[in-house]
Amino acid sequence: MLESLKQEGQDLFTLESLPQSTAVEVAIVTCESENINRYHEMRKMMLPILKSQKGFLAWRAFQSKSKDGVMMDLLYWEQVEDCHEAGKNIQNTETGKEFFQLMKQTVVFELFERQAL
Repeated sequence: MLESLKQEGQDLFTLESLPQSTAVEVAIVTCESENINRYHEMRKMMLPILKSQKGFLAWRAFQSKSKDGVMMDLLYWEQVEDCHEAGKNIQNTETGKEFFQLMKQTVVFELFERQAL
């Protein structure tokens, strides 16, 4: 089932469809107000790079409604190790470097592993 969802695209993912080993990367960052539009553009440029990484499942992007320049990204990975490896790979791309330079401050950067309720 996971492979068929990956082929259909990230919009079909639901939490119920993800395997128990799923890891969620949570990044909350601040961005200078003059760089917000570029940050959104870079998110779009980063998506194909992320899709090429082993274990990438989906990405959800958010912008704060109460604080200017605060962004939150939730990235879903098959396993924690996939996220770590992708991070190393992405930091070495020109697109990745530009994207990360737009971040003024990292408020939260944490990786969570799914647990059963």
